[in-house]
Amino acid sequence: MRSAPRGVVLFCLLGALVPLACADWEREGALDAGAEGVIEALESLAFVPNGRTAIDIDVGVSVDLVVDRFEVTESIWTELFGKKDPRPENFTSFVERQVGAAPPDDWILQAPAVGMNLDEAREAARLRGMRLPTFEEWLWCASGPRSRRFPAGRQQRGLANTLELGLVRPTPVGAFESGQTPDTGIFDLLGNVWEWTEPPPPPSGWKTIDADAWPVAGGAGAPAWVLGGSFSTPERVLFTRDGVALAMGRTQGHRGADLGMRCVMEATPFLVSLADPGSELPSSARARVVAVGARWGFRSLDALEAALAVAPRSPWVAALLEGAGRGRETMGGGGQASPGGGRRLPR
Repeated sequence: MRSAPRGVVLFCLLGALVPLACADWEREGALDAGAEGVIEALESLAFVPNGRTAIDIDVGVSVDLVVDRFEVTESIWTELFGKKDPRPENFTSFVERQVGAAPPDDWILQAPAVGMNLDEAREAARLRGMRLPTFEEWLWCASGPRSRRFPAGRQQRGLANTLELGLVRPTPVGAFESGQTPDTGIFDLLGNVWEWTEPPPPPSGWKTIDADAWPVAGGAGAPAWVLGGSFSTPERVLFTRDGVALAMGRTQGHRGADLGMRCVMEATPFLVSLADPGSELPSSARARVVAVGARWGFRSLDALEAALAVAPRSPWVAALLEGAGRGRETMGGGGQASPGGGRRLPR
């Protein structure tokens, strides 16, 4: 991959999150491709502040993260790889087979990409300027500082695509509005498809639900872990008090029709990249960026203020900071994700 100028993180995100195939940009008042792409990238990301909890489990992260709100879709995967899709053909056509005869194209494109092995998932993340989450990062995003047993904060029967729903196939990402995390607005952390995490497996004390299948007790002998369950697994809690996580061990070359991915990256370099996004922020679109900041909430204030100190003239960071400040005023931003709030699916 050739070297890129400052702002590479954001441009990588744009190339993956938003296929910029709009014919409307030449209309009077329409956003240019760069601005629309930056905004849609921001709308597809959650801000997850650092922290740690010792309630029931000891889990947390030491740095702020930006995280995909949605699992990586077939649309994003196609934008990344095109005709050079590394997956075997039987996986590239899996979604079409699952959704039945002549489904709408959007249905297929919004379904999670599946069938990639660990190295292919890593490459997809790299092409986006991101990476796979570690076990602890993934569990922190799902359980939060209050150690939620379910991502939505309550039992998710009917709020997630698990075996009980009876679909036995993936659904478009973000289809379960009430199943998102209440503090960060991340979708499908329970069910739909399993998600790759970056090895090594977590420290001793954690076990997978298939621990007996691996030679080292607890599943720690597995080269990699996948988390979150899928449409083919029963609803389960994210973790038990004796350290059994909603995880399974997998070899790095494993492929699954119910195995996908989502990406993360550290928040600071991402926010600094907004100093030079390659496009101005039109005044007509500023409210959308402020709304993202409001969804990120007061817990993103420190990171945004630090980014603004580095890039004091960035209208993007300033708009995010304005929104996050509103969250502080109401003590609602970053504390409760409103259903449908800022919910724009990746194209």
